[in-house]
Amino acid sequence: MNSRHRVEAALRGETTDVVPVFLRDLTLGLDVCDLTTPEVCAGGPGGTYDADKSARCVIETQRLLGHDCVVGSIHDLGLDVDALGGRVEFPEREIPYVVEPVFPTAQAIARAHLPDLHSQGRMPGVLRAYQIVAKALGDEVAIAANVEGPVTKAGLLRGLDSLLSDMVRDPAAARAAIDFAVALACEHVRAVLDAGAHFVFVAAASDGPGIIRPEQYLEYTIPGLAEILAAARERGAPVVFHPHGPFTQERFWPLVEAAIETGIAGFQFGENNDLAIAKQRWGQRICILGGVDIPEVLLPGPPERIRGATKSAIAHAGKGGGYVLMPSCSIHRGFPIDHLTAMIETARQGAV
Repeated sequence: MNSRHRVEAALRGETTDVVPVFLRDLTLGLDVCDLTTPEVCAGGPGGTYDADKSARCVIETQRLLGHDCVVGSIHDLGLDVDALGGRVEFPEREIPYVVEPVFPTAQAIARAHLPDLHSQGRMPGVLRAYQIVAKALGDEVAIAANVEGPVTKAGLLRGLDSLLSDMVRDPAAARAAIDFAVALACEHVRAVLDAGAHFVFVAAASDGPGIIRPEQYLEYTIPGLAEILAAARERGAPVVFHPHGPFTQERFWPLVEAAIETGIAGFQFGENNDLAIAKQRWGQRICILGGVDIPEVLLPGPPERIRGATKSAIAHAGKGGGYVLMPSCSIHRGFPIDHLTAMIETARQGAV
């Protein structure tokens, strides 16, 4: 069973020879190839996202670490921002970040038009990177389309604080921003799947109860997630959902149920969740994804502690299949490579 088949089987709830590993590396490959952030990611006036270097980062990182699934390009949270008139900063050896949102006022939302992902901004380079990675790795390794969730993407375009304020003071503006974000996310889904990705990973850091109230999650996130799933189904691709929040606490179980009802194939549980509860409650219905806590274990280490946490995660969630081992969130440049090696090597030691 090769890596791609291992991940696809797990997403179907099946047992695999060993537990598959998905790092969700978004920028770590820049370190592996010793490249600066601007020379790969910078777009906008006078700059171009470098598809060849981006793809090389993904490919060389996978060959170094041997994980089963990759995101098909170096990814940052501002990929749409510059194409729509906002501004992204590209620190030399750090992660890009949004400095000027697309929608500084509520009125700006009404004037916005979806960009052409094949000709505007940095997305043409991102799509080309996916194509290169798919050609090099796609028969052997699973490729994920990393797409932001409804509130998460809207928060990047509007500014998260402004969006949260809109939800209270101007619900029509919040709805307009989220509707635009979902339409844009659906365009991403179609384009990146066409470029060679095998499934969709909805990265939704701002779509959980750590940021929004449960009623807002049900009002904004779940309908938006359903639209993203519909776009993925057009291409026959499964969807994994990763909102942030303590979802294994009983009071938040209905939020997981609502996500499952949309038809997701898997749910990644981040920090402050109990994988044993997740596996027991939902493991017969969806793939469970998650594992080693980044801030508490995977980042500080040491490797022996990481090995223990990896074994514990697999023991709690791996039995019977339908499980993908992941760090609790995404991995970025500056991360200790030997810590990731400890996690992957431990997962490779055998089936549960």
